[in-house]
Amino acid sequence: MQHRQRTAIAICALVALGAVAAHASWYDGFESYIAGGGLHGQGGWAGWNDDPAGDAVVSDLYAFAGTQSVAISGAADIVQMFSGYTTGIWNLIAWMYIPTGFTGETYFIVLNTYAPNGTQNWSTQIHFTNGMILTDTAGQETIPYVVDQWAELKLVIDLQSDLQTFYYNGAMMYQASWSQGVSGGGAVNIGCLDLFANGASPVYYDEISLTSSVVAVESTTLTEIKSLFR
Repeated sequence: MQHRQRTAIAICALVALGAVAAHASWYDGFESYIAGGGLHGQGGWAGWNDDPAGDAVVSDLYAFAGTQSVAISGAADIVQMFSGYTTGIWNLIAWMYIPTGFTGETYFIVLNTYAPNGTQNWSTQIHFTNGMILTDTAGQETIPYVVDQWAELKLVIDLQSDLQTFYYNGAMMYQASWSQGVSGGGAVNIGCLDLFANGASPVYYDEISLTSSVVAVESTTLTEIKSLFR
């Protein structure tokens, strides 16, 4: 009986994972890179305007899942480009770790249009500094950030309604137009994610994904499902 129960649970898990995989568009958990090495030129990552000077370092110091994350510090200005996102509702989720003693100002940025050394238009620009999160997307909303623990950044991009909604650790921070965003006059499109240090001390990102909102599954749920097959 116990064996049958486990088999049934495993089948359900496979179905759940299949549903997620069918709607998942992009994901990076930074486990496939060499710790201490750079991201530029790997996994679709590149420095801003394809400049390797914006490279970021893969770290095994902190991880939300697995053993590695990416450290964004100093001159890091690393971009993941997207293409073909012109309709639907999408969840861009990243887990972020800010250590005690963080200094400077670091940015989480999403552009609706991005061509290296070409046309660029900002929809989302969120910065972390002096214990607070500020946004340039919908005025100057501010909330405090947490330190020494992983926090979820969730950006819901509704291309059907030209709307974006940003959540920090489950709490909504703002809602605003997507195409008008920061720059104004943008496109109903998802162009790229940009992690920018601006000379700041290290912060860490892990388990970043861009997923259709048709199926919403928390990272912890995926971890529990995966554990059934170990």
